[in-house]
Amino acid sequence: MRGADILNSCQLAERGPVALAFVATRSKACDKQVDALDRLREDYPGISFAAVAIRGDRKDLQDAIRRHGWKLPVAWDRDGGVANAFAVAVCPTVTFAYEGGRVEGTSLSLVDGAALRARLDKLEAGPP
Repeated sequence: MRGADILNSCQLAERGPVALAFVATRSKACDKQVDALDRLREDYPGISFAAVAIRGDRKDLQDAIRRHGWKLPVAWDRDGGVANAFAVAVCPTVTFAYEGGRVEGTSLSLVDGAALRARLDKLEAGPP
């Protein structure tokens, strides 16, 4: 599906590299991951940053977006179907993909600071 109000990972990857976080509402580690991605978003204008909140209450998600001031797009995976398709098992999970959608790798824990910058630099440089 495509549309102005739809977060589509294929559409993101058509534009360039992608850092896509899968998170759970009410998880401090997940909130920290989205905070870290959102902080670096402007330093990497060629990378599309987004998050997918898995299940949970939509109002809680909207409250978290407002409270944290996130500017990156955050989608709501109402029934967990998207998370299942991506085989998400832990929170936070971040998938890093090159332009076109080829996955560079996936982080299964909080990645921040120099480690996150290194992952983003690798995406910016393109595939080996």
